[in-house]
Amino acid sequence: MADDSQEQSSEADPNGAVRFAMFESLRFRDFRLIWLGQTSHALALWAQMIALPLLVLEMTDNSAAQLGGVMAARTLPTLFLGVWAGVVVDWFDRRSILIATKWGSFLLAVLFAVLLIGGWMELWMVYAWVVARGSTQAFDQPARFSMVPTILPGHLITNGMALLSSTQNVMRIVGAAGAGLFAEFFGLTGTFILIAVIYSSGVIAIHMLHIADHARPAKSGLRAMTSGLAEGASFAIRRPEIRGVLLISLVYFAFGMSYMQVFAPLFAVEVLDIGRGGLGMMLSITGLGALGAALYVAKAQPTRLGLILPLDVAGFGVALILFTASTYVPGTLGLAVPMALMLVIGALQTTFMSLSRSLMVQVAPDEMRGRILSFVSLDRSMMAFGGAAGGFLAGAYGVQITQIGFGVVCIVGGLVVLAVTPGFRAYKGEGTTKRRSQVKPVTPVSVTEPASASRSAGD
Repeated sequence: MADDSQEQSSEADPNGAVRFAMFESLRFRDFRLIWLGQTSHALALWAQMIALPLLVLEMTDNSAAQLGGVMAARTLPTLFLGVWAGVVVDWFDRRSILIATKWGSFLLAVLFAVLLIGGWMELWMVYAWVVARGSTQAFDQPARFSMVPTILPGHLITNGMALLSSTQNVMRIVGAAGAGLFAEFFGLTGTFILIAVIYSSGVIAIHMLHIADHARPAKSGLRAMTSGLAEGASFAIRRPEIRGVLLISLVYFAFGMSYMQVFAPLFAVEVLDIGRGGLGMMLSITGLGALGAALYVAKAQPTRLGLILPLDVAGFGVALILFTASTYVPGTLGLAVPMALMLVIGALQTTFMSLSRSLMVQVAPDEMRGRILSFVSLDRSMMAFGGAAGGFLAGAYGVQITQIGFGVVCIVGGLVVLAVTPGFRAYKGEGTTKRRSQVKPVTPVSVTEPASASRSAGD
């Protein structure tokens, strides 16, 4: 039952605009549970992001091409399952889908650890495992993020998305650095055992959710779901805000995110020569920058999302180029400056992720949110292209030259999308500009009233 003593803690300034507390969304019980489940998931994921590339490099004698191939295979399921995952999320209970994905992640992590312990692991098994793991992830993200507007009032959606991003970033600091050090002392097998243990806590948190069912499409059956997919695609094409997000996400995932999947391990091992612990430190530093940006977004709740997102991707490209150029500097500066620039890279990354999701769930109607969010999976699947291309090009022309080229594409792509999408550029979302007259105190409700219980603050 909601706490009768809790009231809306927003504060109004003299001009009537409302300022919201940085952690306002955490007052809502079910959002806290999703946040805790995401925290566990993120910790395991970031530990895996360190351990898996190192394992592939160890198994293949530092093959950049094989590393790119594994990272590409990891994202291929989103190409084939991503949009259908959104249809499933709109037609079926989102809580049950999220529980199933958490169990899938946990059981796959246990299987991977067992294969390593037994000494049975082969490279083809790594490929098969990342495809299976990517399949669970294809359903996890649209289910999780579609729940946020059901739990939170509209003016807190950007705040909630930023706080979910903050879990990724805190765990990037802890998980990346911790996994790097853990791998140094206990080996990669020990690290994957730890990852399986971490995944188990996410299963527990999501099982505790008590969330109201969402508005579902009226018709059921495969034919209705197929036409529903077409309906979602038509909605995305008609809305300039959604088109803009999909265009800029295509650039970001194909040419920006490959730095995390492929280039960071190669820089750590081949260019900077800092090994496993150094790779963990690199990604932890990006987590520091990302955490600062996530908390700023949660507090400020910016509204000019259509302007910020393409400029963010262009800035991301600039940061990647500066990072790469700084690795040419000899001596201590050649290590200190790249590490400092990792702060900027992390900040720009989390700003893009939190604001793009916020825009999409604000524009999409409840019964269509899963489908609209899943269309980003088509862009995410381009990480497969970016990862594979980055690995092969790095093997042919060098890590640094290839990363600079990808950074240039991010700059050009961001500026082009900004120039050719006026409807997207003009979009303003809900946030701190919401007027005081529109903000109402949270009304305590009984948990026996499912239609509103999911938005009750407190326990």
